[in-house]
Amino acid sequence: MTGHDHHISFDPERDRTLREHGAKYVRVSLIAGVVCLVLAGLVAFIGGGSTQADEVFNSHTSPSALVGVVELLAEAEHHDVESFEGQPVAEIAAAAEKTFGDELPPHWDEFLQSSTGSGWERFQASYLVGFLFVVSLSLGGLFFVLIQHVTRAGWSVVVRRIAEIMAAALAPLAVLSLPILIPLLLGSHALFEWNDPQLVQTDELIRHKRPYLNPGFFTIRSLIYFVVWAGLGSFLLSRSRAQDKTGDVRNTHSMQSIAPVGLLLFALSVNFFAFDYLMSLAPHWFSAIYGVYYFSGAVVGGLATMILASLWLQRKGVLGDEVTTEHYHDLGKLLFGFNFFWGYIAFSQYLLIWYANIPEETGWFLIRQENGWKVVSLIVLFGHLLIPFLGLISRQSRRNRVSLVFWSCWLLVMHWVDLYWNVLPQFSVNPWPGLVDVLATVGLCGVYIALVFRTASQGAWLPIRDPRLNESLAFHNV
Repeated sequence: MTGHDHHISFDPERDRTLREHGAKYVRVSLIAGVVCLVLAGLVAFIGGGSTQADEVFNSHTSPSALVGVVELLAEAEHHDVESFEGQPVAEIAAAAEKTFGDELPPHWDEFLQSSTGSGWERFQASYLVGFLFVVSLSLGGLFFVLIQHVTRAGWSVVVRRIAEIMAAALAPLAVLSLPILIPLLLGSHALFEWNDPQLVQTDELIRHKRPYLNPGFFTIRSLIYFVVWAGLGSFLLSRSRAQDKTGDVRNTHSMQSIAPVGLLLFALSVNFFAFDYLMSLAPHWFSAIYGVYYFSGAVVGGLATMILASLWLQRKGVLGDEVTTEHYHDLGKLLFGFNFFWGYIAFSQYLLIWYANIPEETGWFLIRQENGWKVVSLIVLFGHLLIPFLGLISRQSRRNRVSLVFWSCWLLVMHWVDLYWNVLPQFSVNPWPGLVDVLATVGLCGVYIALVFRTASQGAWLPIRDPRLNESLAFHNV
C-alpha cells in the first residue's frame, strides 16, 4: 500500500487558510514576545528583581557572596554564622560596613548587590525558567513523534504533524540559549555559581567538578544537545513532508529506521541537559533520576500543547473531522499517564533523598521548605499531581473537549510552576512569582509561537499521504 491508495474526505487546500495568515501570526507573536522580554529586563533592572527590602539572611538560600561576607563578619564579631540567620540583609550590610570601614571584605561588591537585589541575576533566572519551559514543549513533541515511529502506531497520524512541527522548532530554539551561554563564556556567575573563580578556589567539591562544570565544555555540550534535537526534528518533518508530495512509503521506512537510535540519543541528551541547566544550579546537589524528572514534565507539557493546538486548528477550520473524540481520548490518556509518571518520579526522588538523609542531598529540599517555599511545594504536589489525577481519571473527562482544554491549560501552568520551583529558590527567598517572571515566560512563549508558525507555514498540517492515514481516520477506542 502506498499513499496513493488513500481517499480522504478533507480538502488539503484549506491549509491555505492558516498559511495566508501565517505571516501575520509570526509577526504579531514575535513582536509581542520581544516586547515582553524587553519589559522583563527593564522591570528586573529598575526594580532589582523581586528581592524584597525585608529579605533575610539564610545560609542555605542566600547568594554565596553574601554567605562569605557573613562568615567574615561572624569571625570579626566572634559570633557563629547561625546567629545571623533570619536577620534582614540590609541590617547585615550596615553592620559589615560599620565593622570593616574602608577595609571592605572580599566580594563586597557582590554582597552589596545581593543586599539590594541583583536585577541581572533575577532576569537571568526568570529567563532560564521560560527557556526551559518552551524547550520542554518541543522536546515533548519530539518524543511523541519518535515513539509513534518506534511502535509504528497508526492511530496518531492525524495529530502527529503538530508534534513534528513542534520538534522541528528545536533548531531555531537553539538561538534562545545565547542569552544564557554568552554571559557564561564572558565570566558571569549570576546563574551558575560554579563559574565563580574565587568560589572554585575555596570549594573543593566544585573544584573537583571543574573538568565538567566549566563554560567551554558547558557550551559544547549545549551545542551537541541542540544539534541532536534539531537534526532529529528536522529530519522527521522533512521526510514526512516529502511523503506528502510523492506518497513514497520509503519515507515512512526511513523515519521508522531512525526512530530507535533517535530515542537513545534523545534519552541521553535530555538527561544531561537537565543536569547542566537545572541540577548544576546547585553544584553540591545531585540526583540520578533528575533527567527523567525533567523529561516526564516535558512530555506532559508537549501533550497538553498538542491537545490545545489540535482544538485551535479545528476551530480555525484548518483541521476538520479527521481528529475525532477517539484521538483526543488517547491524547488524554497519555496526558494522564505521563503526569502520573511525573508524580512517581518526583516522589521517588524525594523518598530516596529523605530516607538517606545525607546533608548535601537534603539541602536542596530544605530550602524549598523555608521562607514560604513550602507553600509552592504544596502547590506543585496538589496542583501538578493530585488534583489533575482526580480530574483526568474518568473516561468521560478524557473524551470531553472542554475538559481537555481546561486540564491542558492547568497542566501547562503547573509545569511552569514546577520549573519555577526548581530554579528560583537558588536565587531568592521570596517564593512568589513577580512581573519579571511572567513577562520573561510570556515573551519566550511569543517567540516560540512565532517559530512554530514559521515552521508550519511551509507545508500541510496533516500527513496527507501517510500509509497509515486510513487507519488513523478509522480509529476507534475499544
